[in-house]
Amino acid sequence: MRLVTFSRGRDPPRLGAVLGPWDAWETVVDLHGVDRALPSDLLAFIDAAGWLSGGTWSRANAGVRRAARALRRTRPRYAFPADRVRLHVPLRPRLLRDFIAFRGHIARTRSARGEHVPAEWDRVPAYYNGDHLNVIGPVEVVPAARFATFEAGLWREAASQKLDYELEIGYVVGLGRRATRSGPSPPTRFGVTIFNDFSMRDLQSVAGRVGMGPAPGKDWTNALGPAVVTSDEFGPLAKQRVSVRVNGTPRLRGRFEDLVTRNPLFEPGQRTSWTFDELATFVSASQAVHGGEVWGSGTIPGGCEFEKGEAAAYLVPGDTVELEVEGIGVLSNPIARTT
Repeated sequence: MRLVTFSRGRDPPRLGAVLGPWDAWETVVDLHGVDRALPSDLLAFIDAAGWLSGGTWSRANAGVRRAARALRRTRPRYAFPADRVRLHVPLRPRLLRDFIAFRGHIARTRSARGEHVPAEWDRVPAYYNGDHLNVIGPVEVVPAARFATFEAGLWREAASQKLDYELEIGYVVGLGRRATRSGPSPPTRFGVTIFNDFSMRDLQSVAGRVGMGPAPGKDWTNALGPAVVTSDEFGPLAKQRVSVRVNGTPRLRGRFEDLVTRNPLFEPGQRTSWTFDELATFVSASQAVHGGEVWGSGTIPGGCEFEKGEAAAYLVPGDTVELEVEGIGVLSNPIARTT
């Protein structure tokens, strides 16, 4: 299923399922409208069906099939043309973790600074906890990127001159139905979405030297959407086409597998990425994981300007950035014109 959070008019946002091709949506079905026993928001749905089985999962699939049959004859009251609804951020994550799971990305960013991938990257899939409260959805405006620094005894506020996009896969976490003998239910990949990890690189470069990670330059806003595609429909990450466009001009085009595994900076036999299952093993070894978390994969190699070093063309007010992943859709966000 392709799941969205949508609204119409002044109605509150609710959970929907998308019908039609991934790149040409036709209809959004109100899942609670088609079956009152189904949750009306995505977090509640993940709590009830995070393992993609069970009664709630079966009822949801049956409701979608029933809606598809009804649409052959008429338009039922719970089904709306996709272009007549407003999309919201698909879910408000219970926690947002952002990994750096692709060697190609860290290799390029380090190479631009004359450095190498640290040996520790091969030992742990490192991540930081992002701001799960400040997330936006499709078409929402990215707020003005501003920050303050303390210099010469005064606070000085400035607009970021190095605002960057980052194309990531957002893993939406579910939990297994039952606890295992060794502990709680293991994390599962409920589905995937597109994650734009907007970054103020100028603030990141200053704060990063303190030793507490990049978060001050990254946790002011993030974008998720347009849909969460459940793992049974999306399948494994492999040959999906991905792209980035700014104001309609391509900045990246390629297939996920090629971008992740092919890089002249790699040595034979080197690990190229960390899988979702490996991320789950690492995190759950030390703490409880909650259904409804979102884990950023880290930037797909080539999916940001920071990798380009001095040739980077950062975002400016008024730009519109589009991230596209085959099978999910397009996440488009304009940058606020005022700073």
